[in-house]
Amino acid sequence: MRKFPLAALFCLFVLSCKHKSTLPEQLKITFSNHLRQLDSLATLDSVRIIWNTLVTERLGRIVDDSVYVREYSRLKTQLSNALQKNDRDTINFYRYEINVMEKEIDSITRSIPSGDTTKSYGHLLNCAYIINKSGKTLIDSTLIFVDSTSTLRFTEYLDSSLRRTIANYKTKNQ
Repeated sequence: MRKFPLAALFCLFVLSCKHKSTLPEQLKITFSNHLRQLDSLATLDSVRIIWNTLVTERLGRIVDDSVYVREYSRLKTQLSNALQKNDRDTINFYRYEINVMEKEIDSITRSIPSGDTTKSYGHLLNCAYIINKSGKTLIDSTLIFVDSTSTLRFTEYLDSSLRRTIANYKTKNQ
């Protein structure tokens, strides 16, 4: 009778001593799993964190502003092309979109200084990775977002980066 509680206590102790994986270990597992789904012949050699930045509301607003400015510039270029072709419907559409974006850009830009810098949403990591495939070494990097619960988010960006690396390997070896 006395052995059962001791055995249960021992099992509980062993389970509680389970090693929690570190961020580099989690990254290596995630990168390996995503790479295996994209190309079964490629293997992950290593993942290294190059830099790690705390993501706050202010940084989020800066990123939003940057994305809006990039899209605004793209629309201005497309409007210029439509003007050269004298495509009335397209010109009107791009002018409308540009007018809407100008208001949004101004609003976002003005909101940056008031963004909270005390609350963390997670971390943005720049990770370098090395892949081996058919005796060749491929080196690249990507951005990874880890939220405040230590969960990797937006892994489709990781897939996109891995696809790019594999595609670069294919074009170099053809």
